[in-house]
Amino acid sequence: MREGEGFNCPHCGEKSVVKAKNKLDGFTLVGKVLICALCGAEIEDSGEKSSTPAKSATIDRLAALLGQCDNSEVKADLTPDENYGRFCRNCVHFIEHPFKTLCGIDGKSADPMGECKEFKKRKI
Repeated sequence: MREGEGFNCPHCGEKSVVKAKNKLDGFTLVGKVLICALCGAEIEDSGEKSSTPAKSATIDRLAALLGQCDNSEVKADLTPDENYGRFCRNCVHFIEHPFKTLCGIDGKSADPMGECKEFKKRKI
């Protein structure tokens, strides 16, 4: 049987359609099973392929593209450097107000995520 094919369900006795459902082990795809669209019972098909698929060729191609074929995980270095946090919101001159944010140097509107040359780190 194939997905979308009509049949008489042996479990509920109704005329129904075959539906494919993913079979999971945790978050890992183990295979696909065929079920009745009405009652949800598994349909045993003698000519069905094995339920454990081989490793997907698509995943292998993606890993080759990203250069991770040897399965060694290279982690990014996310430690902050000297320029980390040079945003206006972290500056001594940043004036916070519920309706408007201002720069204390020139009195103009300031973007909290903006940057400028006069940045001085605020002590938190």
